[in-house]
Amino acid sequence: MNRGFNTCCLHLEDTEGKTENYGAISYPIYQTATYAHPGVGRSTGYDYSRLQNPTREHLEKVIASLEGGVDAFALSTGMAAITLLMDIFKPGDHFVVEADLYGGRKIRRNLCGNGAYQYA
Repeated sequence: MNRGFNTCCLHLEDTEGKTENYGAISYPIYQTATYAHPGVGRSTGYDYSRLQNPTREHLEKVIASLEGGVDAFALSTGMAAITLLMDIFKPGDHFVVEADLYGGRKIRRNLCGNGAYQYA
């Protein structure tokens, strides 16, 4: 079935028509910090909401699907995104950044001021 953009923003194709979320038509928002497990040492895949939760995991899958990607990350702050991105690179790498970079001069000075990274 050919789906419009708005429908794709709300529903993943592999969840179409499924009722495992208590019959909810749209994916529910799970507002819990901790999760029950079937036994000691047996996780459901969700232990603590700051690490991962079903709502954020669904959002990541929807974003990846919309972008035609394999996976996506949903982060709560711009600094979390910058930290994640910086973990990918190594000293000596060169960045091309917007003059209006999140965090501005402070970020450029802290990341590049010691000469570990270059930017233009």
